[in-house]
Amino acid sequence: MKYKLMQLPFVMKEYSEMSKNEAKEHFNWFKQQIPSRLEQLGAFSQIHLDYSDRSLIDIWEWYLRNVQIQSKSASELKEEHSETEEWLKSYIYENKLDTKSQAFTLDIAIYLGEVVKSNHSALDWGVVFKPKSYVSLNRPVITGLTKQKDMDVIMIVTNKMFAVLKGQRNPNALFDIYHTWEEFI
Repeated sequence: MKYKLMQLPFVMKEYSEMSKNEAKEHFNWFKQQIPSRLEQLGAFSQIHLDYSDRSLIDIWEWYLRNVQIQSKSASELKEEHSETEEWLKSYIYENKLDTKSQAFTLDIAIYLGEVVKSNHSALDWGVVFKPKSYVSLNRPVITGLTKQKDMDVIMIVTNKMFAVLKGQRNPNALFDIYHTWEEFI
């Protein structure tokens, strides 16, 4: 079975460069993709995605077994170093995920959002348009939290993916995140 990637029906801009209307268009498209992304993730992983906190351990263990890490080429590293401010160069990784593993990362982030949302009825997907300096500006996030503006599950799982690139393999990572964030709900 081939893992299908998300196919954007428009040219994707950086979130920070999107107009409010472009961000709304992206968000509406993103929300429509959720059922098919999760259906594919469940079928491909053969993990029962029941929206329980326990299922976060199951899907992350599967991810850790199936993620494919590749070395970046010398030209990729050279380009990254030339485009990166000196103080950020220590954050350049020698490795990267293959395309399919990147798709797993995004779909697992969506699943984390759905688990949070499904277990807390006051929460839903949303998008934040202000302030312009906000790190999650124009991005799909979980909204409705009482003690925090929102939960950027895509950024959270992407950060966990970077931890995997550094060799960290905590099978409870998403479970722990879920329970840490519950205090903000």
